[in-house]
Amino acid sequence: MSPAPLAAEDAPLTDPGDPTSISARIARWGEHGRQGPVTLEMYPTLSCNLDCTFCDTTDRHRPPVDELSTKRWLALLDEAASLGVRRVFVLGGGEPLARRDCAVLLQRVKDLGLEGILTTNATLLSGDIAQQLVHTGWEEVHVSIDGPNAAIHDRLRGRDGAFRRTVRNTCRLGVMARTAGAPLRIALHFVITNENWQTLPEMVRLAESLGASRIDFDSLIAYTDAQRALQLNAQQRAALPDVAREALALAEQRGVATTLAHFVDGPAAERGQTVVAGTAAPGVQGAPCLKAWHYLVVQADGRIAPCCVLSGSGGSVRTTSLAEVWSRDPFLQSVRKGMLSKQPLSRCGECSANILGHEAAIREALPTPVRHASELSRWT
Repeated sequence: MSPAPLAAEDAPLTDPGDPTSISARIARWGEHGRQGPVTLEMYPTLSCNLDCTFCDTTDRHRPPVDELSTKRWLALLDEAASLGVRRVFVLGGGEPLARRDCAVLLQRVKDLGLEGILTTNATLLSGDIAQQLVHTGWEEVHVSIDGPNAAIHDRLRGRDGAFRRTVRNTCRLGVMARTAGAPLRIALHFVITNENWQTLPEMVRLAESLGASRIDFDSLIAYTDAQRALQLNAQQRAALPDVAREALALAEQRGVATTLAHFVDGPAAERGQTVVAGTAAPGVQGAPCLKAWHYLVVQADGRIAPCCVLSGSGGSVRTTSLAEVWSRDPFLQSVRKGMLSKQPLSRCGECSANILGHEAAIREALPTPVRHASELSRWT
């Protein structure tokens, strides 16, 4: 069965990322048939112009491999809009702007009236792209910066001069947006490692100087020896909450939103050992994570998943429609069944506290009780 048409009360979502908006869509699933996803996360390419020490995408070292064509990506965006998608994340296992047609894809997102969020290292964020983002009403740009200075950032990013280009291009984007009176928001993303954990207050100051409204601080996830070499040791993990509290107080003073609350109450669990737990409520009402009911990730080769952690684990939309995959893909259905029975996949332990916090807020915003919450056939 294909996702049901959207009801009038489901449109428009004033904020597609708001937990209440997402929970309203999910609640309709059990009562009105399968609902389409709220968010599409797309990876146009896995290649990258940098060589970040902590990156887990080995494809970034190779030329583009088996990527979907421009024509197929544009068709997928059209399909997403007809399915009820309201927000599109454009990011990469590498750098999305490394793909030459990325500007065309960004334009289609706005032509369809969808909320657009771009994640980039900003080194390739040219003046033309910045102008396009500003004048098409792009909502948000997430810029990855892993240190408040070139010495730290460039070492982690594997390229001399990366910090200078990132800061220059981010500043230009911010100036363009303010000059045009555009609503575009800039957010920073920062991965905490043993080389930068003491710089959290300095990152708040950098965010303020760049005009960023938010910093998403995230824990490192370590698969390789190079990544494990960047993990905080026991002493550093014990000291991190004090640094986080100092940075949080500064951020509140400067009006910069952060995710530092996850780090102030003692050492956070290492990524890969995160406990993904729901509540005692039945079915979807107590599911550990609700991503599989509102979120769809499409990798560069067309393979899908309900989240970035499980990226590429499902079927492909290369020749199959988004609607078909969303409704019938065996992997997606297995994830939904596992969440309904409070048995998430082992890899779910690699999830970020930031993401799980948002999922908990969506779960808490669900109507109480959701009708048919525990009936498996209605939710898979």
